[in-house]
Amino acid sequence: MWIRLEKNELDLILKSIPEGPLAEKLRKPVDPDTAAFAAAVQTSDDLEVDLDTIISRGEDDGAFVMTWTWVSNEGAGLSPSNDDGEELHQDHSI
Repeated sequence: MWIRLEKNELDLILKSIPEGPLAEKLRKPVDPDTAAFAAAVQTSDDLEVDLDTIISRGEDDGAFVMTWTWVSNEGAGLSPSNDDGEELHQDHSI
């Protein structure tokens, strides 16, 4: 799961948890090249990327960049929305 936290939210969390691996991970600075990798992604109507996205550097010269991919209700096997933008729900229990 990925959650975008504002600085004040992150500070509040760090004050509330003990020192340890989680606190260390939350304090880890953003890779300084994140915006450069994000800007290099070729976006479209179906593919977007945030400039402050998450990247995962590879062992070679490059990085994986977290992107947003558009998937329609139909593409996901869900019911279409009505005119109000509300989904016409079906039970998709597993």
